[in-house]
Amino acid sequence: MSNERTNETVKKSPSSSPSSSYAYYWSNEKSPLFQTLAGSCVLFVFLVTWFASVGSPVLGVFWVLNGQYLPLSVLVTLAGMAYLPWNQGYVSHLVSTFARCNTLYYKKCVIIFQSKESIPKKDQKDQAPLLYAVHPHGAFCMGWSVLFCSKIMNEGKVKFCFSPVLYLSPLFRLWCRLVGRPGSAAKASMIQYMRGKDEPKCSNPSHLALPPGGFEEATISYFEKDRVFIKKRVGFVKLALQNGYNVVPVYTFGENQTYYNLQGFWKLRLWLNGFGVPAIMVFGSWLFPLLSKRNPLGLRVVVGDPVVLPTIPNPTREEVKLWHDKYVAALVRLFEEHKEEYYGSEISKTVKLELW
Repeated sequence: MSNERTNETVKKSPSSSPSSSYAYYWSNEKSPLFQTLAGSCVLFVFLVTWFASVGSPVLGVFWVLNGQYLPLSVLVTLAGMAYLPWNQGYVSHLVSTFARCNTLYYKKCVIIFQSKESIPKKDQKDQAPLLYAVHPHGAFCMGWSVLFCSKIMNEGKVKFCFSPVLYLSPLFRLWCRLVGRPGSAAKASMIQYMRGKDEPKCSNPSHLALPPGGFEEATISYFEKDRVFIKKRVGFVKLALQNGYNVVPVYTFGENQTYYNLQGFWKLRLWLNGFGVPAIMVFGSWLFPLLSKRNPLGLRVVVGDPVVLPTIPNPTREEVKLWHDKYVAALVRLFEEHKEEYYGSEISKTVKLELW
């Protein structure tokens, strides 16, 4: 591994851009083969857990019909563990350490905090609660998972919220609980987190992370375009206004290039998204299509400056739109400020962020 890695300590980094003060950086371009294999193993476990969890009801019925009670009992045991109350311990430490190896799969991987204010503090009394809005969703949220596994987000006690369907899926829920601090993106759950009612011993609201584009943003992902599904996504801004949160735009350069995704049939596919169905048809690595492509430019996760919002218990539609527009402007500005650092001077002249 390159000696440029900061071992996840927040400090000035020579690899960060002039507009960035705090960064984690590591390069895997000339690393030993075993490191790349280690990263691919982590991603493989993540993806298989994802698919197995979604398909677990079908597997359960199949095993019952065929009298295969041993695998059924294992599935039921794991499902029970996913829902039982327990604290992270030694096993969780080992699993989270293993999960952080996912970054070794990419030829380059960078996490940049554009300012000190965007770094989650351990003592939340000294900081307004933050809502990290992570874009783009991509096929499998690779940038989101890099942040989810990182020490700084875990130590800052950031709760990562995702699709309620996935959060209820036992195997994926168990994996996420072992790695970090998962949560549901359902409105009722988000309100609980924001009011500090999700943890009995903690009255402070949690820092949260959310991919607001959801399955729709995954559906429209395209290898040759940077796209976000944001025009109609105003709910997270309204919740932030009601509960005193500042919203932090996050953009992952290279997320769109992790998988090829079939284009077209937008009305049908976006309609399916409304039922919690990820209407994607993707293809990753040519050697193993389930794994993402190893783009030479890698992943660059840029965490922008917080958009400081007022606290408005009952915001009007106009007020929500006003602050949503300001958030979108901040996201576009973040993209424009960092696109040259990722794409280079020539390509960046024509690259624009598409707003859907």
